[in-house]
Amino acid sequence: MILRRLAARAARAAAPARPRALRRALSLPAHEVVGLPALSPTMEQGTIAAWKVDEGGAFAAGDVICEIETDKATVDFEAQDDGVLAKRLEDAGSEVAVGAPIMVVVEDEADAGAFAAFEA
Repeated sequence: MILRRLAARAARAAAPARPRALRRALSLPAHEVVGLPALSPTMEQGTIAAWKVDEGGAFAAGDVICEIETDKATVDFEAQDDGVLAKRLEDAGSEVAVGAPIMVVVEDEADAGAFAAFEA
């Protein structure tokens, strides 16, 4: 029994330390960091024209979360599922590369407050 505990302790000590961002993410409620989608085949970056959902606000599938200006048009970014916008990572007017994080989404409104200081 003692040997097992010592072996387990040694294994934990030998394991590589988790990066700080990973440890922080694991201590938060279940969430998804959403990147800027490519809304056209040639889109490489876009500008968030306006947010339509406030932080802490719930949305349903099909709701417009924000408007994104591409090189050709302003396009609505629609939710694919129900959720709660826990944190906006980019402000309206920000130019963002496709795939860069723009928001954090959670399933439960009660979890949204845990992301007040979240940074991607």
